[in-house]
Amino acid sequence: MRPVLFLLLISFNALATQVEKVAPTREVAIIVTKEGYYPKSISVFEGEKIKFYVTSTVEEPNCMIVEAHKVFLAASKGKITEGEAVFNKAGEFAFYCPSSKNDGKVVVLKKQTPKREIASEKNHDGMLWTPKEY
Repeated sequence: MRPVLFLLLISFNALATQVEKVAPTREVAIIVTKEGYYPKSISVFEGEKIKFYVTSTVEEPNCMIVEAHKVFLAASKGKITEGEAVFNKAGEFAFYCPSSKNDGKVVVLKKQTPKREIASEKNHDGMLWTPKEY
């Protein structure tokens, strides 16, 4: 095998390994209004990386701080700021701005592993029933 081809194969395998470890990314836009954040609640799954895009419709200074994830984003009228965080643990995490008293939450849902075989779910024919996967 030629050295160049060998190095190319090693590089490709290393790249494939890195691609598998990348967390799925969800993009979420947050708008700060007079009434507060829109949307006020965001649902995501464990292990997802969330990319936040924040803007404002009001002139007053606003921000978005995500509890326990080291995210601080300024919210200015006519400008979009970006930030990201990975939510590895299920639960509810607050986001807020101390200057405007706005608040909201990120609900992180536990990722379910599909059940493959449960003996108690056999039907009258003795066959195992499994739901159709979509």
